[in-house]
Amino acid sequence: MAQLREQQRKALHVLAYMMLRMGQLDRAGRIYAALAVLAPQNAPDRLALAGVASVAISAGDGTGALDALRTAMSGAALSSRQAVLHLMKAQALWLEGRREEARASLDEYLFLAGGGRSA
Repeated sequence: MAQLREQQRKALHVLAYMMLRMGQLDRAGRIYAALAVLAPQNAPDRLALAGVASVAISAGDGTGALDALRTAMSGAALSSRQAVLHLMKAQALWLEGRREEARASLDEYLFLAGGGRSA
């Protein structure tokens, strides 16, 4: 499978983000999904997977978001910048009606982000 050069990957991330912000969910989703597929198998593109999850959350698809987040959150430890994946997971769980799990994921996000436990 072809590998993207770093500049190409960055440009596609920017394009996908712009599409997402403009409400072009289908286009953003296709770009993010392609970026995720083109990432090396041993180093998933967490940003692309977060984009896939964001598109799914925006479309009300909690299950699709959770699938993408499962891969994005596996493997190496999350950086403090990637703690937002826990917040996205909380949103996806909330969409699925899994309120207690959503609250636990929100608490994890708040802990990692330095804000303490939610009320």
